[in-house]
Amino acid sequence: MTKITILCCFCLFSSITVSQNLTGILYDSEAPVAGARIMNITSKSLTSSDASGNFEIYAKIDDTLIFSSLFHHTKELVMTPSHFEGTQVFELTKSVNALDEVELHGAISSKEMDAEEETQRVNKQFKTDIEKNPHLYRRPNTNSGPIDFIEIGRRVAKLFKSKTAKETQIVETTIKSADLDTLFKRDDFFNDKFLVLNLSITKDYKHLFFAYCETKNMSSFLLHPDKKIYLIDKFLEYAEEFRDILQESQKQ
Repeated sequence: MTKITILCCFCLFSSITVSQNLTGILYDSEAPVAGARIMNITSKSLTSSDASGNFEIYAKIDDTLIFSSLFHHTKELVMTPSHFEGTQVFELTKSVNALDEVELHGAISSKEMDAEEETQRVNKQFKTDIEKNPHLYRRPNTNSGPIDFIEIGRRVAKLFKSKTAKETQIVETTIKSADLDTLFKRDDFFNDKFLVLNLSITKDYKHLFFAYCETKNMSSFLLHPDKKIYLIDKFLEYAEEFRDILQESQKQ
C-alpha cells in the first residue's frame, strides 16, 4: 500500500513538473505588448496577452512557443526548466519601421484623356493666352505684322505637354482575389504566417478567404504603402466574419 502511494505521488509530481501553465509578460522597448498572440505549436494551444502584456498558456519543457504581434518581429522559443520559475518576462522587437519599407503594388489605372474635352480646353487657354500676351504671337522686333505661327506652335505644344503631365490620375478600383494572392506571395509581412497566426485562418481556406474579401469591395488605395495599417484592420475584421461563417456552415 505504501509503495503504491509513493508511486502515485511520484507520478503526480512528474506530471506537474513536465506539463504546467507558463505565466509571462510581454514587453517591447517602450511598453507592454497588448493583444499579441502566443501559440504553443507543440500542443496547438493558443492565447493572447492582455492590456498589461500578461498571458498564461499551457506548456511543458521542450515545447516551442511563437510570440507574434502585428507591429513586432515574431519570436520563437523552446521552453526550458527556467521558463517555469515564476512569471517570465519576454521582450519583442518592434517592426514598424520595417513595415513602412514594404513595397506593395495595387490595382490602379490611369484616367484616359478625352480628346474632344482636351481640345476645347486648349483652345480656350490658347485664346486667353493671346489676349494676355499678344506680343508673343508676333515676329520679334516688330510692333505689328503677321502672326508668328512657329511661336504659336511652340506655345500650343507647351500647353498640351503641361496638361498631359498633370492629367495622369490614379483611379480607385476594388481589390480582387488575385491581387491578394499576389500580395501574400511576394510580401514579407503579409504572408502565410500572418494568415495563420494573426488571422487564425489555415492555408486550406486561404483562397476562399481571399474570395470573401473580394466581395467586400475594398479600395485599391489600401494597397498603397501609406495605407498598410488600414489594410491590416480590414483583414482582422473580415477574418473574424469569415471564421464565424465557417463555424455556422460546419454546424449544418
